[in-house]
Amino acid sequence: MNSIEQYFQALSSLATHRNHRSGITVKGDADWQQSIVQLAIAAYPDQVFQLGGEPQTGVERYLTYNKGQQFLGQECRLLLIDLRDGFDANSLTSALGTVRGGGLVLFLLNQRVCDDLSYAWLARACSQFACIEQHKPLPVIPVEGTLLSPETSITDALNQMEQQSFDSHRLGLKNLAQQDEAIERIIKVVSGHRRRPLVLTADRGRGKTSALGIAAARLMQSRFSQNKAMRILVTSPVIKNLAPLFEHAQRLLPEALRTKLALTWHNSVIEFIAPDELLRCKPSCDLLLVDEAAAIPLPLLFSIVEHYHRVVFSTTIHGYEGCGRGFTLKFQTWLRQHRPGAHFYHMDLPIRWATQDPLEQWQYQTFLLDAELSEVDDVSDANSRLRLYDQQALFSSPRLLRECFALLVNAHYQTTPNDLMLLLSDASMKLWARFEGEVCVGCIIGVEEGGLSAELVAQIRQGKRRPKGQLIATTLANHLGLDIAAQVPSLRIMRIAVHPAWQSRGIGSLMLTELQNNRDYQFCSTSYGVTDSLLHFWLSNGYVAVKLGSQRDQASGCHSLAMVKGAAEWIVQAESLFNSSFAYQLKDAFREIEPSLVASLLRQSKTNDSYQQSEDVSRLKFALIESYIGGGTNYENVAPFIEQALLTQGAKVDSALLIRKVIQQWGWEACAQEFGLVGRKQIEQALRDELQRWVSKL
Repeated sequence: MNSIEQYFQALSSLATHRNHRSGITVKGDADWQQSIVQLAIAAYPDQVFQLGGEPQTGVERYLTYNKGQQFLGQECRLLLIDLRDGFDANSLTSALGTVRGGGLVLFLLNQRVCDDLSYAWLARACSQFACIEQHKPLPVIPVEGTLLSPETSITDALNQMEQQSFDSHRLGLKNLAQQDEAIERIIKVVSGHRRRPLVLTADRGRGKTSALGIAAARLMQSRFSQNKAMRILVTSPVIKNLAPLFEHAQRLLPEALRTKLALTWHNSVIEFIAPDELLRCKPSCDLLLVDEAAAIPLPLLFSIVEHYHRVVFSTTIHGYEGCGRGFTLKFQTWLRQHRPGAHFYHMDLPIRWATQDPLEQWQYQTFLLDAELSEVDDVSDANSRLRLYDQQALFSSPRLLRECFALLVNAHYQTTPNDLMLLLSDASMKLWARFEGEVCVGCIIGVEEGGLSAELVAQIRQGKRRPKGQLIATTLANHLGLDIAAQVPSLRIMRIAVHPAWQSRGIGSLMLTELQNNRDYQFCSTSYGVTDSLLHFWLSNGYVAVKLGSQRDQASGCHSLAMVKGAAEWIVQAESLFNSSFAYQLKDAFREIEPSLVASLLRQSKTNDSYQQSEDVSRLKFALIESYIGGGTNYENVAPFIEQALLTQGAKVDSALLIRKVIQQWGWEACAQEFGLVGRKQIEQALRDELQRWVSKL
C-alpha cells in the first residue's frame, strides 16, 4: 500500500469483511487534513455524515458539533468528526451509533496542545486508533490481534483475513434472531395472561427500541385482521429516543398517518405520552411500552405496574441513556415479589455490527459507559475521610474516575458523557470521594455557586439575567429576594452516592457533615426530583425546603425541590417564605402532590410558625410583590404574599381581577374568559397593572 487511497480501500475492505467499525485520527495542518478527508470520502462514496467543523464537499448529512442526537435512527458508512473547534460528548456518542458495521469514523484533531482536560482526555483516547499524520509514514492496520504494515497489498490483507474463517453473515443472522425473540416476547404480553410484564434490557445498538416498534406494528396488523382496533401507549423520558420505534412501525405500515406524537393506522394507534401525564391521567390502553425505564424514578414505575396489566419495560444497560445494573437489580427484585409471573429478556448481540466491535469498546472505555461497581468480599467499617480530587488527579487516574462513576450510575443517576467532561473542564464542579483501598465507598459531586456582584444579583432579581451554573443562587435571589444568598460562596450538591455494600451505615450523612464543615462555603444546597425517601434523607440531615417547582418534570414525574443548610439568618427567612407559599399553593399548583410529601413538608412549616409574621419576613414579602410588578419573579412564587397583603388591607381592595385570581384562585382560562383577555401573558400584565395601582394607594 503505497498511497493513502489504497490505505482507505484496505481499511474499508477489511472492516466490511469483519463487519466491524474502526476509527482513524488525522493530524496535520488544515489544508492537508482537508485533502485526507476528501480521499476518505472517495473511498466511502455513499452515506457520509459529518459532525462539527465546516461542511465538507461530498457529505450527505451535516450537523453542528452539539446536534449529534439528530442522527438517531439513521445510518452511515463514513462519519467525519471534527474536534478542532470543540465537541459535545453526548452529541458525539449519539453520532457514533449511526456508523454501521464495516464503517469508519475519521477524527480530525488539533495539532496544538490544548489546556482543556476534557479535550486532552478525548485526544488521549483517540490515540488508541491508528493515526494518519502529516510528514509521517502511514500507520499499520490492526487485524484481529495482528498488524498489517502499510506495504501489505490489499489482496494479501484479504487473503490473511480469509484464513481466519469468519462468517459475518451467519453471525448477523444470529443477532437478528435475538431481536426476533424479543419481538415475540413483546407480542406475548398482549396475547398471554394479564399481570405478567416483560422487562427488556439491552446494551446500546441492540435493536431494543426498534423491536418495540416492529412488535407494535404486528400487533396492530393482527387486530386489523380481526376487525378490531388497538391502542398502544408508549412513554419515555425523552421523546426523541423513540424515533426508531415509530420509524420501524411505519416501515411495516407504510400507509399509516405519522404525527410528532402518534402513528395512526386504520382504527389503531401508537401514541406517545409523557411519564408525568401517564400517571396523572392514567389513560386506558391495550399495551403500554415504557422505553428507557431506568430514567424514571422507581416509585413511578411501581405505580405503573399497579395500574397497567399489560406492560413492557425496556431500558439500556449501557450507553448515554443507560443506568448500569442498579436499575435492573432494584426493579427486578421488587417486580418478582409483586408480579411473580413477570418475564425478563436481555439482548446482548448488536444488530448493525459484529460483537467485540473496536469502536464500541473504545466508546465505552472513553466515556466510562460500562463503569461497574467493584466486587466487595469483606465489608469493614469505612474509616477513611472524604477527600477532594482536583481535575488533574481525575485526569491522571482514569481508574479513580471509573470507580466514582460506577457509584453514580448504580445510584440511578442519569450520568451522561457530558458529566464526565464537565468534571474535567468546569472549574466550578468538584468531586469528593471516600476510598477503602481501591474501592470507592462514597462520592459527592458539587457545584460551587455564589460570589456574584451586587450589580449582577440585582439583574437576577429583576429577571434580566440567569447566569449558567447558578441554580440555587438564582432561585434565592429571583424567587425569594435574598440577594445575600447569591453574593456569598456556596456549594450545590448535584450527586451523592454510596456503594451498596456500605449502605445503611450512615456513610452518606457522614459525607454531608464533612462537607458542611468546609469553611470555603457559607451554606450548602441541593435541588432534586422530590420523593418520600429522598425528602426524608435531606430533612434528616438538617436541610430545609426553600422552593418547590410548580410543574412536575415530564421525565421523572416529580416536582423539583430546592433545599439549603447553613447558620445564616436569611435561611430562616427563606424557610418562612417557603412555608407561607406552600400552604397557599396546596389548593392550586400543588393540589396533586402525594399526601405523604405534603405531610413531611407541613411538619417543617410547623417548626417555623413564630417567624412567619416577623418584620423582616414581611418586608421580604412586600419586596417580592414589587419585584413581580416590575417583571421579576413569577406569579406562583409571589401569589401567597399578594393574597396576605390583600386580605390585610381588605378595605382597599376593589380590583375584580385581583379578587378572582389571587383570593378566589381562579384558573388562567377562567380569568381570561371573565375579563376578555387572551392567554396567561396578557392576564399577568393586567395583574401587574392592578397591583401597581393598588400599591400606589397604600
